[in-house]
Amino acid sequence: MPLGTDPERWQTFRGERLVVAVARTVTSTVRVLDVLRPVLRDDPRVHLVFAFDPTSAFNDGVHALLRSVGARVLPWHQFARTDPDLIVTATENADLTAAHHTCPVLVLPHGVGFHKVVPDARSDRDRLAGVVPDALLRSGRARLAISHPDQAAQLAAAHPATAGRTLLVGDPCYDALLGGRALRATYRAALGIADGRRLIMISSTWRDRSVLGRDPALPARLLAELPLDDYAVALVTHPNITSAHGGYALRSHLGSAHDAGLLTIPPTAGWQATLLAADLLIGDHGSVTFYGAALGTPLLLGAFSDDEAVAGTPMAELGRIAPRLQRDAPLRPQVERALGRGPADDTPERLRKVGESAFATPGRALARLRTAVYDLLRLPEPENGAPLPLHAPEPPVPQDLPEATTACYVHTSLVEDSSGSAGRSGSSTAPPTTSVSWGSLGSAASPGASGPSSPSPDASSPGWCGSWETEGPRIAVERTPAAVVAFSPPPTTPSAVDTGTPLGDALDGPFRHLSCADDEEDRRWPESASVLVRRTTADTAVAADRWIDDTLARYPGCLLAAATVTGRGCRVGLRDGHTIEVSATGTQHETAVLAAVVYACVRARRPLSGFATLALGDRTEDVELRPARRASRPRPTD
Repeated sequence: MPLGTDPERWQTFRGERLVVAVARTVTSTVRVLDVLRPVLRDDPRVHLVFAFDPTSAFNDGVHALLRSVGARVLPWHQFARTDPDLIVTATENADLTAAHHTCPVLVLPHGVGFHKVVPDARSDRDRLAGVVPDALLRSGRARLAISHPDQAAQLAAAHPATAGRTLLVGDPCYDALLGGRALRATYRAALGIADGRRLIMISSTWRDRSVLGRDPALPARLLAELPLDDYAVALVTHPNITSAHGGYALRSHLGSAHDAGLLTIPPTAGWQATLLAADLLIGDHGSVTFYGAALGTPLLLGAFSDDEAVAGTPMAELGRIAPRLQRDAPLRPQVERALGRGPADDTPERLRKVGESAFATPGRALARLRTAVYDLLRLPEPENGAPLPLHAPEPPVPQDLPEATTACYVHTSLVEDSSGSAGRSGSSTAPPTTSVSWGSLGSAASPGASGPSSPSPDASSPGWCGSWETEGPRIAVERTPAAVVAFSPPPTTPSAVDTGTPLGDALDGPFRHLSCADDEEDRRWPESASVLVRRTTADTAVAADRWIDDTLARYPGCLLAAATVTGRGCRVGLRDGHTIEVSATGTQHETAVLAAVVYACVRARRPLSGFATLALGDRTEDVELRPARRASRPRPTD
């Protein structure tokens, strides 16, 4: 409705009732926005305006949020002069008694239940989250919406003034999550999660005992340990984190993780869909963790404040049952165990039942809330209105969507087949005769490595063009972003490159090298990379070979340079002048991965002709290697 003096003169819709929604923090504002539009749908009898209370320490972002949805915002100093028929809010901290209104106040929860102790904005003490001040309760105007009948008893025991002041509504957010389960594939596609990858979602509430409060480096550490072709990591933070510290500071704190591909989900929208897309949730004592448990999402607690979780509540029970992430132990084995829990482990089912115990009347929350709103307005519900929609969460839109990671540490090894060999022809203990010596490519093996080099053979040796007498090797490839290498744990099995092991002592690896795109913005990586790849596709083999020659000349520490040619696969140029064409029979066409196959074969003294099996995560496909003539010989380096 129009605001200001004599608003009736300017209005188009002749409303019969006025609802004022009080917004104070981003969290509480989002909850009100999510429910009021469907509840008041198709009813011009009800005017709706928002009043912004700027007194919260977490008020940053509220006004912008209201403007972004087109809400009419009433300045707080004008709120006292309005005459609403109903006040709706999801914050218990707004002062709703000073203005001497007489209308009812409907207080919606902005989380799950009443399970958390938070700092009191009016004193230096803590209080039960979700409970309005005693003065408003004593006035008889307040109605507290609850999601389960047990919460009424809990509130009455903690605050006797709440007795008879609760309304069983259910939880609209939980209902939306239930409705969105069928759209899991849509949500994963929106996040760029391809088949075969696992999505790890980190959810952090606010304060120093939250996931990020306890371990700000957790996103970077996960990205450093989990292979990027197998896993993606998304982060959802409580809006109070951004409101208190600012988005600029938060992005700075997460800089390395973002460069490594972290998906940061806006706190105002998208977390529900991300939760439905997730394969594993790492959470704490926040409401998002509780929703995940109720949905049956595999869960690890990255933090949990037993002091903030109210004893005897479902949240406290969740904290007792859920497995804890050990921050001082390697993360990857813990993630894999959590994802691989078998039917004999009943922990997920127990957590699901704990979660469901907080939600009554699933699927009916909006209908019950609409009935409550119209009862408080003393207005009949619309007779001809359309049925309430059951909207699933909208697909997530990550903030500052990261570009594809182009600088990676690549771990390769030749995996044994059922016969105990790694696809090696002849004896499993003797090197093959049709092989390539690593020394012919130069002594540099990896940034920081200083191992001995092997003698350089004649580059025209027939070994270059040999092929496997039996089936080719099975080559496992794993990549982790270089941006988070500082967060990597010490290796439990050092690679031959890292230790400087002579080539003949580690023929099957594991090997480790730095691979980087030629136009990487962080210039540390191309200057140190063993393998450089051209990000753009070359139109012809000649153009690819010229780029290879130029790259090897420009970067003397680079051992292999690779470029994809339109319609002809990938060309990998070695420093001694040899060129290998590599093509995959399946869908794997990424230049860096195909170049890693060549790198592993050279390191393991394997022929560079024939077929190999590429194992990338849980996916395998055949790769063919073919010697090719380079358009020009490499330029000499100084």
